Amino acid sequence: MKFTKEITPDRQAKVIVDIDANQYDEYKQKAARKISNRTKISGFRPGKAPFDVVRRYYGENAIEEEALELIVREIYPAILKEADLKPSGPGQLEEIINKNPPKFVIKIPLEPEVKLGNYKSIKLKYDLPIVTDQEIDQVLHRLQINYATANAVDREINDGDLVSIKLNARLTNPGKDEKAEIIKDTPLQLIIGEPEGKSEPFPYNGFDKQLIGLKVKQEKKIYHTYPQNSNFEKLQNKEVEFTILIEDIRELQLPPLNNDFAKTVGNYESFLALKEAIREELLDSKTREYDQYYYDNLINQLIAISEINYPHQLLEDEIKHVLRDFEHNLAAKKMDLVTYLKLNNLEKEKFINEEIKPIAKIRLEQQLVLEELQRQENIEIEKDELQQAFEKSLTEIQTASDFQELRRRFTSKYLATSILTHTAAQLMNKHVLLRLKDIATGKVSEKVKTSKQTSEKSQRQPNGPKYNQRNKKG
Repeated sequence: MKFTKEITPDRQAKVIVDIDANQYDEYKQKAARKISNRTKISGFRPGKAPFDVVRRYYGENAIEEEALELIVREIYPAILKEADLKPSGPGQLEEIINKNPPKFVIKIPLEPEVKLGNYKSIKLKYDLPIVTDQEIDQVLHRLQINYATANAVDREINDGDLVSIKLNARLTNPGKDEKAEIIKDTPLQLIIGEPEGKSEPFPYNGFDKQLIGLKVKQEKKIYHTYPQNSNFEKLQNKEVEFTILIEDIRELQLPPLNNDFAKTVGNYESFLALKEAIREELLDSKTREYDQYYYDNLINQLIAISEINYPHQLLEDEIKHVLRDFEHNLAAKKMDLVTYLKLNNLEKEKFINEEIKPIAKIRLEQQLVLEELQRQENIEIEKDELQQAFEKSLTEIQTASDFQELRRRFTSKYLATSILTHTAAQLMNKHVLLRLKDIATGKVSEKVKTSKQTSEKSQRQPNGPKYNQRNKKG
């Protein structure tokens, strides 16, 4: 056997293999025996029919095809070893140049090549978020509303009232083939004067204030032109006529903020304990949001100064993973991908190329630079830490609602191995992100520290994005 190899810029090994005539004859003999072994030839036991008999029964082409399959399967490990190739996935027979004797081309996706830039020069201050008294007061106010009593009143609408309306909306100047009617006789309930959330509410910001002064059974028309940057894309730059009928007005009686209120909403010992619980929950939420931004920023800076080359097969695999995650999230909302695409008037191929592929590319490149950082910084996981984390994960899985279903579908050994692999990936993710953060904030000297020192230095696991270790295939 002779071969030549060429490494292409897209991290593929193109290997041209030449099999000499004598070696080919040996493989044809093996192929004939294999065909004879799995078929019935009159007068011969399985695998004992002579070569000429097998050729007469099944033809030269069948033997040659079987021989080529045997050659590729048997010499593939030798090619990887002799050519010093490290694959990231299975190779494929790309072209048959000649059949007798065989000369063919195998394409092998190689492991990614990552050359990190000067990552120790990356600097990014970490500012832990703070929780203000005003934010705590806003949560308390929402709790008050949830536990308020609503009493019907016969008067005009005031700030703070709970109002029920019937709403109609239509475009004042619909375009060609565009329906004027947007909604018809739609019930809507709102609290007048409540602060708007981060997202644009429907119908629009300040709509509730337009109802002040109205009484039950009164009707009002309002005209509103949506801005070009409105979240409601189909209404951008369009004027809408709203017709509102007031159906009910209720005055909210908010409970007083005291110890009794704290015990009602969560069995807290005191009102101060409730406020502290709210503060901790807000801090955790804000920290998670900030960590997502912080670590994405760090890693994207690392990507920007690094050279990353990988075979297209890795990106295709990541696209499948992202699409599977997307479908899983849809399933949680009782929807499938086909329905989602129809509702949004999308073609699947275009959706994957424009929406899924960019996400997959970012995720893959983030994974690759972090894996390389792990190698360069010699980051390892302590056995005791892994054991503790594994036991915690195992306990969480065993108490999950779908654990019995998992036990029916998988063996105990498979489940344990999967949990261990996932736990190890999470721990490594934790250590690499913490190391990157310490470098960026100036807490790590040029001398590399051990993962144990890094772990002891930071008690909190970063709440940044999850970058699981890739499954390496050979």
